[in-house]
Amino acid sequence: MTGSSIDTETAAGNRRPCQPTKATRSVKVQAANGKPINPCHPARARQLSRKKRAVRVCRHPFTIRLHPEYPAEALQQLYEEDKAL
Repeated sequence: MTGSSIDTETAAGNRRPCQPTKATRSVKVQAANGKPINPCHPARARQLSRKKRAVRVCRHPFTIRLHPEYPAEALQQLYEEDKAL
């Protein structure tokens, strides 16, 4: 046997990229007072930001904070409706 016994796929750096899991595909959400509430899907976070109902607080991990005009209780109801569907 000639050559090394190292697997050429992993030795050459031909590894598969790490696939994100559902746990990494969530956005942390804070109430207006900074208290953490349930995380949401990135699409919902984009909608909230687009409608000026939330602002980005941190980039890694991505975190948004809701504006005081839009209380967290109303968003909690939205989450419950999504779970019921």
